[in-house]
Amino acid sequence: MNKAVLIRMISESVLIVVSILLALSADAWLDSRNQSARLEGHVAALARDFDTMLERVNASYNAANRGVEAGRHLSILMQESAEIDPDQARELLWHLVFYEVFSPSVGAYQALVASGNLELLENYELKRELVDFFGSFEDVKASEQLLLNTQITFFASKSFSQLAGWHRMGQAGVPVAGDFPVDQWSGSDEFMNAVAIYTVRQNDVLEDYRYLKTRIRNIDTAIESSASN
Repeated sequence: MNKAVLIRMISESVLIVVSILLALSADAWLDSRNQSARLEGHVAALARDFDTMLERVNASYNAANRGVEAGRHLSILMQESAEIDPDQARELLWHLVFYEVFSPSVGAYQALVASGNLELLENYELKRELVDFFGSFEDVKASEQLLLNTQITFFASKSFSQLAGWHRMGQAGVPVAGDFPVDQWSGSDEFMNAVAIYTVRQNDVLEDYRYLKTRIRNIDTAIESSASN
């Protein structure tokens, strides 16, 4: 084999190797780009879900906060045996018993987990916050369930039907059947106790919603940080 043939064979071999390496490099680059695009899509979906959840938790928080303030106001009026305006009592009692259950948006997070891309997020803070956030709902559900149980017990009690009652609340188009016998409220330990318990339950969910608001803001900040990098 002469030198020219040998050089040609070596050149062809080098060319083949270089071509393979270039092809592999291009495939790796394309896979990396596709992976980055998928992650960007997941992060964008998370941002939309958390914008929605912030609106929902704000609504739940505001309802619970009104409930706590109304319950405290009613308790003070009853403990002081103050004269209570029936219209004011109706409004305060409605705020006390009203609440909005928080409904999380889990679609984007579930898609991220199902795709196996959660671990590919480079922002460790975002990963940690997501896992902590979506793992915290059991406490919220427990508090909401206690509030619901308290509501059912309160509405079914004789003191509620006699001293308040939905037939006097004027809700859902039901005509108001007279004013509340508010002059009797401070004389009923059962009614005062029920109002106090309900206020405590509202305060429990309020604290949980405050916690969720903080976590959502932290996640929003982490998402913005990921998007800017």
